Amino acid sequence: MNEKVDLYLRIKKRIEHLIQAGAFLEGEALPSVRKIAMDMGVNPNTVMKSYQALESDGLIEIIPKKGAFVKAFQVNNRQELSMLDPIIDHLKNTFSNEELIQYIKSLLGGEKND
Repeated sequence: MNEKVDLYLRIKKRIEHLIQAGAFLEGEALPSVRKIAMDMGVNPNTVMKSYQALESDGLIEIIPKKGAFVKAFQVNNRQELSMLDPIIDHLKNTFSNEELIQYIKSLLGGEKND
């Protein structure tokens, strides 16, 4: 039983990685469940479970009788933003939150830095 769970998660993670790496673009159709199942030699239900998990995570949209399509996703954006965490933590030791917010706003064209 654990092998089946592991398999669906491995498929999910592989597709998730491909989407985040840009191998599949927003609006692009993913390979059909049947194709992936045949290519990998697994049960289509296992692939479908992976697709459903990806849909639950907001990465894809499953449209019945049409297929699975990549959604505009923010997971990758959030992961990229989280790379700033160590830098921001370092800056917080030197600047106040207000100073950092004002500076970021000025970079983004918002309020000007006084």
